[in-house]
Amino acid sequence: MTQQLHTHDGDDFISIIAATMAEITDAFRAQGLAEREFAIVHRTGRHRFTRVSDGAAEAMFEGEPLIAATFARRPRS
Repeated sequence: MTQQLHTHDGDDFISIIAATMAEITDAFRAQGLAEREFAIVHRTGRHRFTRVSDGAAEAMFEGEPLIAATFARRPRS
């Protein structure tokens, strides 16, 4: 399960969430993030996601732990 995001040139951070690191790598390549000067920010790992809206919290992805990787645009020199 990969959550695809439509990326824009103004994005500073992009997080990709998937069941496997291979899916994250495939999405990173498919979105051309390396060519757009994005690099991974931190180590990846399994996360459980919670969405909070108007003070109410709800589990995302049916509470299933997924791997998350966040990428940031490299500073331009």
